[in-house]
Amino acid sequence: MGVPEAVIMAAGVGKRLKPFTDSRPKSLLEIGGRTLMERHLACLAAGGVERTTIVLGHCGDQLRGRFGERHGDMALRYVENREYTRGSILSLRAGMEGLARAAVFMDADVLYHREVLHRLLRSTASVCFLMDGTAKETGEEMMLGARGGRVRRIARRVGADWDAVGEGVGFFSISAEWLPRMRAVLDDFVRRGVLDVEYEDALNVLLDEAPAAYIEVGDLPWTEIDFAEDVQKAERVLARVRESGAEA
Repeated sequence: MGVPEAVIMAAGVGKRLKPFTDSRPKSLLEIGGRTLMERHLACLAAGGVERTTIVLGHCGDQLRGRFGERHGDMALRYVENREYTRGSILSLRAGMEGLARAAVFMDADVLYHREVLHRLLRSTASVCFLMDGTAKETGEEMMLGARGGRVRRIARRVGADWDAVGEGVGFFSISAEWLPRMRAVLDDFVRRGVLDVEYEDALNVLLDEAPAAYIEVGDLPWTEIDFAEDVQKAERVLARVRESGAEA
C-alpha cells in the first residue's frame, strides 16, 4: 500500500444521532455487532497502515480507554480537539500535528466494503479523493466536481458542469510533499478566526493548487451514517458487504 499513516476524525458530537450520542462517541455505534471504529482499525491494519491517529473530542476518553496504544502491528496515537463543538476544520488541523509522511484522512461515520478504503491506500497521487459517481446531488452530501482528471471543487452543491461529479466518501489522502501546504492553509484559517466551518472549506483552497486525483468507488457498497434512519441503511450495506466476503 502507498499510504503509511491514517487520521480518523472522531471528535464530533453527532447531534443528528441522538440519543445514541448523548453519552458516547458516534464511532462507537455498533453495526452488525462491531463498532465503526473497530471496523476502521481492522481495515487500516489489513491495508498495511503503520500508525493511525484518532482525533478525540466528545466522550473521547472512551475511545482511548477501549483501543489503547496498538491495534495488532499498527500503532495508535490520540490527539484532542478541545473545541470539538465548533467546525470540523479544527479536527483536521489537530490530526495533522506531527505528521511527516503520506496520510489518509477519514470521517469516522462511514461503513464500507474494505476495497473502498484500500483503493485509496494504494494511491500514489499527491492528493486523492474517493468519488461515488452514482450518487445524486441533494444538498446534504459533500459532492466532488472534477475536470481534466483533477478534482476542482468539493461542496454540498457543485452542479453538473463537470467532466465527472459524484459524492465524496469522506476519505482523502495527502502526500508528504503537500502536507506542509495543507497545514499552512489550516493555520491561516485559525489565524483569521475562521473556525466554525467544515474542513472542506480548507480543502478547496488546496484544490486551487494541488493536482488532486480521484478514484471511483460507485461500484462498491458504502454509506455515511448521519441520522437514525441511516443505521438501517448501514445494516443493509453490511449485508451486501458480507455477501462479497469483504467486511471491514
